[in-house]
Amino acid sequence: MTESGVHRWTRRRQPSGREGDLIKLLILAANPRDTHPLRLGEETRRIEERIREGDTADQFLVRSAWAVTVDELLYQLNSFKPNVVHFIGHGTAGRIVLETSSGASQEVSREALSAIFSHFRQWLQVIVLNACYSAAQAETLAEHADAVIGMTEPVGDASAIEFAAGFYRALAFGRSVEDAFSQGVSMVTVHGLPDAHVPKLIHRAGVDPAGLVLAGVSDAAVALRRAEDPRVPEELRKRLKDGCEFLLLPDEATRLRERHAKEENHIFFELRMRQSDAVFVVEANRFSAVGTVARLLAERLIPDDTHAYDWTLVAGDKPLIDYLNLAMAGLRSGDHVKLVGNHRMPQWAPRHH
Repeated sequence: MTESGVHRWTRRRQPSGREGDLIKLLILAANPRDTHPLRLGEETRRIEERIREGDTADQFLVRSAWAVTVDELLYQLNSFKPNVVHFIGHGTAGRIVLETSSGASQEVSREALSAIFSHFRQWLQVIVLNACYSAAQAETLAEHADAVIGMTEPVGDASAIEFAAGFYRALAFGRSVEDAFSQGVSMVTVHGLPDAHVPKLIHRAGVDPAGLVLAGVSDAAVALRRAEDPRVPEELRKRLKDGCEFLLLPDEATRLRERHAKEENHIFFELRMRQSDAVFVVEANRFSAVGTVARLLAERLIPDDTHAYDWTLVAGDKPLIDYLNLAMAGLRSGDHVKLVGNHRMPQWAPRHH
């Protein structure tokens, strides 16, 4: 039986973390009435069950949308800002099949799909196209996400479901994308299904899928997206493309209120230290307290020697007031900042000549 058109979208579970800190998984399903029926509900259910089994389950927020049209696809990407997109449906050579408003098939070329996803590359980490002949689309989408999975040949319904279940269970246990992919393939083999050779993992240039873990997003993976993010000032984007180290300060660590946890409130600044030539690009929420940001940066960069110093952020030779947030202190994206440690016992401080 076909399950197209049952739901517009459904928020399946309520995790304990704040939405701005979560890994957002968007499940998109399309089964037009002029195509053979797929077990959309079964695949969605199995994905959600496997995520709930994981020890990082509370870091995932899952939304599903069925009977997806092109308009619905754009709505979901804009409104949900997913980190992971999973498509369940049909595919043909070089195209995936969505629906029209009347429920008929609408083929979307890989060029059109790439154009759509290009607007959301600052959020996207993984795309899974669980549809026949989708590897060609996956190759094109790899420039917009860290890793993309597609199918090189037709894939059976049962194989697609077992692969998805194995893949997302591994992700929910904090395994890398490469390991999760291998576990998904293994589930197809274990169940005696013939399609273990069909899934294909493609990754963006500069991304190592063996080190890409969604539960606890790596700075290196985020840096690749920020290097092309229009919110980041051009000078800092150039630094990231040249290999400058990137530091992401999580909202959770700064104990922000929920209304301030969204990515739109993040700012980006260049960071140096008073006695070092090292340069960093830092992303932080502009509502974080200056003192908190200074302490987190010190703990990150020199974790063994922070207790004896009071840490301060200095912009333009002016120390920022530690109890103000970054916005109130006047810090803006693109500013140059120094992290300065003032010894709490001046008589112990090293002498400078």
